[in-house]
Amino acid sequence: MNAKTTVTTAVNGIFDEKTEASLKAAAASVAESDAGNDEALETFGRVLGTAPTFEMYTGAQKVFQAGYIAAMPDMSIEALAKRTSRFFSELLKTYGITKPVSHDPAAEKKREQREKAAESLVAKYKAKKPETIKEEIKKGYAALAAGAPDSVEVKKKIKEAEQALKLMTKAETDKATATLKALRSSLIEYAKKATDYDKIKAAIIALK
Repeated sequence: MNAKTTVTTAVNGIFDEKTEASLKAAAASVAESDAGNDEALETFGRVLGTAPTFEMYTGAQKVFQAGYIAAMPDMSIEALAKRTSRFFSELLKTYGITKPVSHDPAAEKKREQREKAAESLVAKYKAKKPETIKEEIKKGYAALAAGAPDSVEVKKKIKEAEQALKLMTKAETDKATATLKALRSSLIEYAKKATDYDKIKAAIIALK
């Protein structure tokens, strides 16, 4: 069993006590039941809005961790970090929230480095079509399954190709995600107002 996780919960008065308690309770519900995940997303989405400040966003992450670890005290720090990342990634997609960026000089420098690395990677693969890259990835996994002796290098190439493919198709993916968000929002509003059981059921199925 992992050592008990210690979480820093101080958020410097970003949220009032009532709001923070609500966010913590929502986070705990995620830990206790998958069924509470949607309700938690709604709570965090309502508090943060579509354009939270960097302080609000990081503060909400700390509150989430505090609430989550209260229900899962034996979770490791690594596992908690991954769960937090997954929850907030889903939150951003579900409610169309613009993820804020830190203007700290060190953070700005790292962001610039990531952007340059991404541009370099796309340039390396720009002569290849997405279908070709997908085939290379497929062959890479097949080689691993067959016990390739240079598995470390193969894994490295697969990871690089997957990242390049993701960057090259980002515009298309973002467009599809935006369309899905709009549809989901429309269905949610419809389900709230609808009184016909069959139509509400159909809307719920569509949301899944």
